[in-house]
Amino acid sequence: MNIISVADNKNNQVKKHNNIIKAKGSLSNTSQKMLAMLIGMVRTDDSEFQKYALRIEDYRREIESKNKDTEFYVKQAEELMKNPFRIDKKLFNWCSMVDWGNVEGYIVFSIHNDLKPYLLNLQEHFTTYNIVNILSLRGDYTPRLYEYFLMEFNEFKSIYKKKYQKIPKSYTIEIEIDWLREHFSISKGYRYNDIKRQIIEVAKKQFKAKTDIQIDYIEEKIGRKVNSLKITIKDNNKGSNDYLTTQKDFIAYIRKNFINQNIWQGQGMQLSVSEKGRIYDKKTLKEYSKEKSLKVWETWYQLAKENKLLILK
Repeated sequence: MNIISVADNKNNQVKKHNNIIKAKGSLSNTSQKMLAMLIGMVRTDDSEFQKYALRIEDYRREIESKNKDTEFYVKQAEELMKNPFRIDKKLFNWCSMVDWGNVEGYIVFSIHNDLKPYLLNLQEHFTTYNIVNILSLRGDYTPRLYEYFLMEFNEFKSIYKKKYQKIPKSYTIEIEIDWLREHFSISKGYRYNDIKRQIIEVAKKQFKAKTDIQIDYIEEKIGRKVNSLKITIKDNNKGSNDYLTTQKDFIAYIRKNFINQNIWQGQGMQLSVSEKGRIYDKKTLKEYSKEKSLKVWETWYQLAKENKLLILK
């Protein structure tokens, strides 16, 4: 069995069956991000899972953690073994094995084989997003809310586009507070005002600043009690898409996220970016000159703005 690392991931995409996103369960913020990086290493066209190696230093850098204690990250990995989630009347574990003693500086995971229908060969009813959208989110509920709202919006987009041949600008869903408590395992000690201030408002602010969606909401009351929220979801052209603001931002984003990956190919070339940030041909291993690189960056930036650069799709 091969061991796949973060460096092998082609496009930093997290792809999950919607039943997983709808599942009931609870993980800490950092464990959710670790899980996202783990799923990001899965090659969805595989028929079997591999072993997946997460370099602790890479993970620490991505989540902007100052903690250098290996045990801190091992405990996050243990959460993926100890915290089952529920789909209908079935309980699942994320991992069947976590090994931090075999390869120094790495945690190696085996994803539970029962999850193959939810992570491999997905053809329909799935949600995909760039991992950058959740790595900087704070709060235990914010990453899961992001996934859930994105899933709901994308499902609606698909139906709407088939019917009207265009993309909707927004989608509004109604969520009961009691359902929100149960589904996201919100502490019983949270009153509604706590949920509003510490979960919904936090998510609203962070989504707009850091992700590709944004939300707004209206409280629905029965008497004086807030019974549900009408949440409107929209695309966000800021957040994680800030890398398209200028060519300089775009270059920095590509250099950070797509080192040694296949960014563009054609006419016998397979172009990538080295660890030093230089454009090179993976077939010949020759680096481009400064002048030639500038032209390539200009072309890639234009393609990205037109949503035509495949590695960003």
